[in-house]
Amino acid sequence: MTQSDSAAASESSSSRSAISHAGSSRTQVDLERSARSFGGGSVQLADLEEVDVRTVFQRDGDGFSGWLAGNLDRLSKELGVSGLREVGRDIAVGSFTVDILAQTDKGRRVAITNQLETTDHIHLGQVVTFAAGLEVSAVIWITTKVGEEHRAVLDWLNQHGDDEVRFFAVELRLLRIGNSLPAAVFNVATKPNDWQKVARQRQRVSSPFNSRMREF
Repeated sequence: MTQSDSAAASESSSSRSAISHAGSSRTQVDLERSARSFGGGSVQLADLEEVDVRTVFQRDGDGFSGWLAGNLDRLSKELGVSGLREVGRDIAVGSFTVDILAQTDKGRRVAITNQLETTDHIHLGQVVTFAAGLEVSAVIWITTKVGEEHRAVLDWLNQHGDDEVRFFAVELRLLRIGNSLPAAVFNVATKPNDWQKVARQRQRVSSPFNSRMREF
C-alpha cells in the first residue's frame, strides 16, 4: 500500500467515525426532544363543562326517574350498596310520593326521592315521612346541591337514629367534554357512619347487633 493509499484509508475511517458520532448525537437529541414532548409541552387535554340539569331534565320526575331507574347500578356503586333494582315508582305515602322504590340484592327496600334543585325544608319533610311511613332500610335524597342545614339534620338522624333506616343525600352533576353527550356524576354528600353505630351497638349489652344494618 502506498503512502497516499494509507492516508486515504485513514481519512475515510475518520469520516465514517465522525458521521457515526454525528448520527448518534442526532439520535440522542431526538430522544430527548421526544421525551420532553411526551412529558408535557405537546399534551393537550379538553376542558370539562358543567351542564345545567334543568336543560336535560325539565322537572322533577319528568324523565329523570325513568333514566335513574335504568341506571341504578351507577348510583349503587357510588353508595357502596350491594345492587339496586326498581320495584315501584310514584308510590304514595300520605300526601307525598316516592319517586322510586328500589330493593337491594339482599331484599332491603330503599326509597329514592328526586329534587333537581337545592335542598329545601319541604323535601326534608318528605324524606322523614318516607322513613316513617314505609318499611325501608334507607332513604336516598338526590338533589343538585345539599344545603348545610339539611346535611346537618341528616347527619344527626344517622348518628342518633335506631339503625332501622339510613339516610343518604346525593348531589347530581352533569358534565361533558366539547360537544359530547353529558354524563351523570353522583357525589355522596351525606351517608351513615357505620363505625359509630357499631360502637354504640356494642355498648348495648342486652341488644344484639342489628342485622338490618349489617345486611344492607
